[in-house]
Amino acid sequence: MQKAIKKLDRQSQAKEEWKIQWERCKHWIEGAVKHQDGYTINDIEDRIRQGIFHLWPGKKSAMITEFIIFPQYRAMNLLFAGGDYKELEEMFPYIEDFARRANVKRLYLGGRKGWIKKIKHLGFEPEYIIKKDL
Repeated sequence: MQKAIKKLDRQSQAKEEWKIQWERCKHWIEGAVKHQDGYTINDIEDRIRQGIFHLWPGKKSAMITEFIIFPQYRAMNLLFAGGDYKELEEMFPYIEDFARRANVKRLYLGGRKGWIKKIKHLGFEPEYIIKKDL
């Protein structure tokens, strides 16, 4: 019985760990959220809680990702990132490994044009989306 209680306690702690990390990292993501109008910071927190978004906390930065399921393949969208760029770049091998183990075929990242030069050496290439607000 004691083992079961300890196991449940560890599981609860693990489930609650994201809240601690989120509070520590949220301000980095808030900076990125300002550049779009699809999500609020509360929307992001709700989706992390629900397991829809993944929080990648660093010491000086953070990233938010999600899976996208297409009929023919699975992708990962790198939604938001903020903080120390060097540390974010160091996260990529871990994110790619996680994505491969989850049978992800492609990573997507949206952002301003300047990102293309900054991340090209990581294997990203531009793919254009054209939009019209209604």
